[in-house]
Amino acid sequence: MATAMRKVKTAFSSKEEFKKALLAPDAPPEGAAYFNEDLLPTPPERRTWTALHFFSYYLTQTFSSGSYNLGATLVAIGLQWYHGMIAAAVGSLILSAIVVLNSRGATRYHVGFPVFARASAGIGGAKLFVVVRASVAVIYFATQTFYGGMITAVCLRAVFGGAWDRIPNTLPASAGISSKNLLAFFVYWVVQFPVMFLHPTLLRHLFVVKAVYTTVALFGVLGWAVHANGGSIGSFSYDKQVRLEGFALIWPMIQAINSVMGALCPILINQPDVARYATSFSQSTWSQSTGILVSKLIVMFVSCATTSATTGILGKSFWNVWDLYDAILTEFWSPGARAGIFFAAFGMVLATIATNAGSNSLPVGADGSGLLPRYMTIVRGQVLCAVLAPLCVPWKIISSASTFLTFLGSYTVFLMPICGIMVVDYWLLRRGNLHVPSLYTKAAGTPYAYRHGWNPRAVAAWVAGVAFTVHGIAGSLDPAAVNQASKNMYKLGFLLSFFMGAGMYYGLSLIWPVPVYPSDHNPSEYEGDTKGFEYMAGSEGFFAGETVDRIRGVLVGDYGVVEYDNPPTGGYASSSEKDRAVVV
Repeated sequence: MATAMRKVKTAFSSKEEFKKALLAPDAPPEGAAYFNEDLLPTPPERRTWTALHFFSYYLTQTFSSGSYNLGATLVAIGLQWYHGMIAAAVGSLILSAIVVLNSRGATRYHVGFPVFARASAGIGGAKLFVVVRASVAVIYFATQTFYGGMITAVCLRAVFGGAWDRIPNTLPASAGISSKNLLAFFVYWVVQFPVMFLHPTLLRHLFVVKAVYTTVALFGVLGWAVHANGGSIGSFSYDKQVRLEGFALIWPMIQAINSVMGALCPILINQPDVARYATSFSQSTWSQSTGILVSKLIVMFVSCATTSATTGILGKSFWNVWDLYDAILTEFWSPGARAGIFFAAFGMVLATIATNAGSNSLPVGADGSGLLPRYMTIVRGQVLCAVLAPLCVPWKIISSASTFLTFLGSYTVFLMPICGIMVVDYWLLRRGNLHVPSLYTKAAGTPYAYRHGWNPRAVAAWVAGVAFTVHGIAGSLDPAAVNQASKNMYKLGFLLSFFMGAGMYYGLSLIWPVPVYPSDHNPSEYEGDTKGFEYMAGSEGFFAGETVDRIRGVLVGDYGVVEYDNPPTGGYASSSEKDRAVVV
């Protein structure tokens, strides 16, 4: 009996030790699971992203196989090359404005999306937005991994030559992928996997390296194609292309602009997760806007021009970059061609890895941390995202130009209402004022507790934004499923869902105003215009005497409120400041 009791005690002890080992660093105590080290405001020493990093970040996201394919895809559905350039310019200007609007709060208060969303959706309601964004990011990660696998197949063929070509295909046609490409997919997955262990504060270096290498590689292929085509780019038209003119051009152009914006949709929601690391708001603002505009125009031109020039050489047009590189390799097979294509393809491999890390796995990591703060960190969430990618079977999602555009457009419907709600909440309703400690508690009287942690205004606005345009997805997949008006609304899905979510939230908040400050803090007690724009930003969201330690539930003293002779900036107290703390 005693022996059995000892075994039970040992097993229980081991279980408790195992659960303890799974806890995230700085995990909150049981029953207060609203923070961990990655969810707390970014400390000053980790605010290391400069203008160079933000600029290269957007070059990284745009100079990828997905954006490259988009340019050629638009031409493939009947638009001319200059239509794609116009769509890129218009879409980039709109994107730049939204990026600045959605990133300012994070640069001023240094919190990521899962925490920033609590201001508008509530402590509990933010989890709905987090789940939506995480789900989209996992699927985007999977499709980008598929792109990377296809480019990796070109690299492997360039290296192994005939040995690669002779690998037999043992998969049925219904699989949607060949044995060689499936092998390349997992080779790429293995190469990409170690990057998932890098924290965002380290990822910034990868973006700079990738921005330089991939840009050189893309222009290298373009230069070769123009030279091989007799010094001409060509007519920028595809073989057997249907030319659209007059009124027939209007809705395809709208769809093109929507697709350009949709390609960067995850980044718009993702903004707080990278903007929180900015050294200053001015450092991030112009660099982000410039990076989006420049990179979109360049990649659209390079993709269309390269495809146009190679059409004159190969006699056929390719809208997938991996198909294009593979065709060049086949046509000009030689040691020089193999080395050149490997260099170019490896640039796209690097681009896809950086894109996945910056715009897909990072959001999943941050979201996982927001959902399970006691056990998940950003790095753990990034690893989980990579593990889930193969289960999405991404080669089934990306199969043609039309399904590619449908894929880009469908997720904007679910994400853009969230973005609109966050922008309205920060800029119009709160006028840039957040009380950071209240973002980590559902205690009565705090401004983000709402109704049991949920803000009904935000939930209703999100549902309205989605419902307003989601019916058009059916029309994109089956033209006979819905009427033309529904299909046209879907082609405007990016802007319609954004403004519908934003407008509905603003209207409901005018009827039922949202609280801005905690009920136990009378703003009139503090100096300055407390209703002015970003009054709280001067202290990074903390009232005098409040520190990050209070969020953790650990006071500098034993009990009561901590006051400082000189309140620390942003709630981060140095050891000398802690020594001066007085418990009252």
